[in-house]
Amino acid sequence: MNRVLVIGDVIDDIIVVPEGAIRTNTDTNARITQTLGGSAGNIASWAAHAGADVTFVGCVSSSDEQRVAKEFEAFGVHPQLQTSNSKSTGSLVVLVEGDSRSMLTDRGANKELSLESLTIDYLSDFSYVFLSGYTLFGRSEAEIKNFIFRVQDAGALLAVDPGSTGYIKDLGVEEFKRAVNGVDIIVPNDEEFELLTTETSHLTIVTKGSEGVDLYIKGIKTNTFDAPVVHAIDPTGAGDAFAGSLIAYLANGEELNQAIANAARTAASAVTTIGARPQP
Repeated sequence: MNRVLVIGDVIDDIIVVPEGAIRTNTDTNARITQTLGGSAGNIASWAAHAGADVTFVGCVSSSDEQRVAKEFEAFGVHPQLQTSNSKSTGSLVVLVEGDSRSMLTDRGANKELSLESLTIDYLSDFSYVFLSGYTLFGRSEAEIKNFIFRVQDAGALLAVDPGSTGYIKDLGVEEFKRAVNGVDIIVPNDEEFELLTTETSHLTIVTKGSEGVDLYIKGIKTNTFDAPVVHAIDPTGAGDAFAGSLIAYLANGEELNQAIANAARTAASAVTTIGARPQP
């Protein structure tokens, strides 16, 4: 069974790449692209792109349900969207400056995503469940622990992307570590890893951009994987490309080290294009 469930945020991304240094109080020419993003949505799209049978659960404005569903279907993802009548679909402005990004976020309807509706019977249809870390913020530790129990009791492996150092600090580092303790796989970037270390999961897979990927098993570093050298145009979504393809390769039966190496190649390819999702 290679079915993967991805749960989390849906965001309308507005990606801004200035042609030069930003000038205050006047105009700066820039390339501006609008795409459907959100870490979990991106991960689902990359997982489907890598060959998994992917279902996505997220929450959007009721007025956007059909638009967003069609976007997911175009990437081969089966959307099961919850809707909000009071909040707009989440949105994000990404300002790209070389290898760095600044992000301004309005989570909108993502705040109303319900985990309680995902029962053990429902979860048992999937071999892997991937939960975006953004989904954890604003929830109690008990609610998160209960969800982890349901996933694992259903027989699925649970992977978590921590999401954001800023949000982790807002929640509290120790609180976040307690909440996700016991998940099967955690996929932080190097900055998130500095906050969380290896205490929370069986497998910790650390993405380090152009410096590659580190694998920790039960807290012990066992391997490092090089990142292919590419000409990066837009780093937005590289971590999502890695995470989504990694879960797909694992769900399809690839050995762990091979899955990580292949996912690193996918992530390298992703930064050579604009946007956070696979190109047609």
